[in-house]
Amino acid sequence: MSTNKTKIFMDGKIVSWESATIHVASTGAKYGANVFEGICCYHGDQQYLFRLREHLDRLHESVDLMRLPQQYSDGDFEDAIWQTLRANGIAGDAHIRISIIVTGEGLYDVSGPLALVCTATPRGPGTLSDRTVNLGFSSWRRIDDASMPPRIKAGPNYHNGRFALMDAKRHGYDEALLLNSAGMVSESTNSCFMMIRRGALVTPPVSAGILDSITRDTFLKIAADELGIPVEVREVDRTETAIAEEAFLCNSFQEVRPVTSIDGIKLKRAAPGPVTLRLWDAYENVARGHISKYRDWLTARVDVQPQAAGTAAE
Repeated sequence: MSTNKTKIFMDGKIVSWESATIHVASTGAKYGANVFEGICCYHGDQQYLFRLREHLDRLHESVDLMRLPQQYSDGDFEDAIWQTLRANGIAGDAHIRISIIVTGEGLYDVSGPLALVCTATPRGPGTLSDRTVNLGFSSWRRIDDASMPPRIKAGPNYHNGRFALMDAKRHGYDEALLLNSAGMVSESTNSCFMMIRRGALVTPPVSAGILDSITRDTFLKIAADELGIPVEVREVDRTETAIAEEAFLCNSFQEVRPVTSIDGIKLKRAAPGPVTLRLWDAYENVARGHISKYRDWLTARVDVQPQAAGTAAE
C-alpha cells in the first residue's frame, strides 16, 4: 500500500492517493485522452487562486477542441479546487492541477464518460537563483496547428516536449528550446520563452505554435502596465536568442526559470538578470494581492467541507 497521504478530488468526492484510479482499458489510459489546467495558489493577506477565470476559460476551450462534452461548470471546478486544498490542509502557496480524463473504453474517438480530477501540491520557499537553466535547441520541431492544437493543454501535446527534453538532457542541457515548422523559435518543452533584447521584453506569438499561456500573458501585462518595459510579441530567430541580454522560461508550475546560456553561449547578463528580477518581484506582488488594480485576477479562498471517500456527490 502507498505511504503517500495526499488526498485527491475525483468524481465528486475526496479519495485517497491509491484510490484515484481509472481503468487500464479506458481511452484516457490507452491514448492519453485528457485535458487539464495548472493553476497557482498564493497566500497574501489570505489565500488566492491566481487568474482562475482565465484558466477555466482555457479549460473549456480545451474541452471544445478535444471534442469532449461540456459537462462541468466553473462552479464544479472551483468547488473541486477548494475541497482539495482543504482536504490536504494547504493554506499557503500551492500548485493545483485540474484534469478531465476520458474513462470510457474504445478507440481514439471515444468522448465519455469523463472523470474530473484535482490534485494540489504545496510550494516551499525558493529564489530565482535556485531555478536557473541552460538551454539547447532540439532537433525535434514543435507541433503546429495543422497537426495538433498547441494552444490548449492536452496530455498528448506533451509527448512532443518529452522527446525534446530527453534529447536535451542526453546532450547535457537542463531544458530544450523547440523551433516550429518555419524554423522560428516556439517554446521550451513545457514553458513559454521570453527574453530581454535591447531593453524590451520579447516573446514569440501564439501563432508560432506555443501554448496560449496565461503566465506569459501576465508577464506581458505587468511589463507594459506596471513597469513601463516595452513589449514585443513577434517572430524570433534562433541566433537572436543567444545574443539576448536576459531570458527566462515561464509556466504556472515552475513559474520563472532564468536562463544562463543557450546552445552553450552565455547570455550577456548573469541569471537572474535585473529585468527578470523586476518582473518576478512585480509578479509576486500582484499574485499576493499587494497591488490593488490587479485584484480582479484573484479569487479568494472559500472554505467548503469536503465529502468523505465513498460519499456520493450531490
